Amino acid sequence: MRLHLYLTADQVVPFDYLPTLKSAFHRWAGHDEGLHDGLSLYSYAWLRGGRAGRGVIRFSEGASWFISAPDETLIHALVSGVVRAPDLGLGLRVADARMQRAPDFAAGEQAFRVASPVFIKHETERGKPADHLLPGHPLADELLTATLRHKLRQAGLDDTGATVRFDSAFIATAKTKLFRYQQVQCRASVCPVLVSGSSAQIGFAWEVGVGHSTGIGCGALV
Repeated sequence: MRLHLYLTADQVVPFDYLPTLKSAFHRWAGHDEGLHDGLSLYSYAWLRGGRAGRGVIRFSEGASWFISAPDETLIHALVSGVVRAPDLGLGLRVADARMQRAPDFAAGEQAFRVASPVFIKHETERGKPADHLLPGHPLADELLTATLRHKLRQAGLDDTGATVRFDSAFIATAKTKLFRYQQVQCRASVCPVLVSGSSAQIGFAWEVGVGHSTGIGCGALV
């Protein structure tokens, strides 16, 4: 299920707004140690509708944002949280909210664009900083697939045959994005992906996203 939020913005928003989105998500969801510390079986997009300026983004006509998860209870909890406290911070406030069920995807291969950059973390040696892999790296698709299959198993679903890969038609022109999380500079990619599997597996990917760190705003799919 997906929760679409339509926001008003009464001030400019800094580029580093992801912590504000994360805080709003957890405030609305309520206290849940599994959401804070467990595997992120949800995803959310970056804000849409803005125009970048010098170090800030202007949302003169408002912003849109969505959060997705296979757990309908979580989505309904988020709706209740929004009603109680519609202010996100940074001058952003929810003006409208709409829910959408996962489309009925056909089994096979489904192309998706990304609504937030895809982050792939690869730890090579203990104690050394992890590599951040981009489209075209020999291990990128393997790790995308392993992450989706791990999440399917955690959700009690069959992971057989599920795969994720960057769309080779866009790898050469894929853009990268830098973002900061807990003082670590991370590099992610804006590149369409192809998800293969059953109808349920593809719908699950649409909800939980792809790659690592979907719980801090990476890998959301459209």
